[in-house]
Amino acid sequence: MKDLDPFEALDLVPHPLVVVTAGDPENPSKRGGMTAAWFSRVSWDPPLVAVSIAPSRYTYELIKEFKAFAIHIISKRYEEVALNIFGSLSGRDIDKFAKAGIKPIKAQKVVAPIIPDVPIILECRFITEFSTGDHIVVVGEVVKAYRGSNELPLVWFNSRSCEVK
Repeated sequence: MKDLDPFEALDLVPHPLVVVTAGDPENPSKRGGMTAAWFSRVSWDPPLVAVSIAPSRYTYELIKEFKAFAIHIISKRYEEVALNIFGSLSGRDIDKFAKAGIKPIKAQKVVAPIIPDVPIILECRFITEFSTGDHIVVVGEVVKAYRGSNELPLVWFNSRSCEVK
């Protein structure tokens, strides 16, 4: 066996590349989104997911306020937007949707902005949260799921994105 640095090892665990959105889809000053690398299913019954978010993020504030969020598993088409806009700019300062040229639509079951043409969309009702080191794990119940496109989703592996085939 070969020892690995824990950070190196964790970078070798593939995970979906997602954009988490929250807030009022029609109010640019009360909507936001962020790219999250740490996302997982955590229960079958009920269908629960968890996403890890830094507590300083504006998206986290919106999730707390609106008690809902949406998970968007993105395709290659949105990779640059996910990394360079949703993953690096602050929603407190700009409307990330406008900057990305995305006109969000209303979620069907919760209050959250939806990026309509991504491979998988999960609408989630906020259930609970807990602190884990420097992040907060937010747990949501998936109350609606659908496809926005038939494009292949991206996963993050070894410090880069890859299409799931």
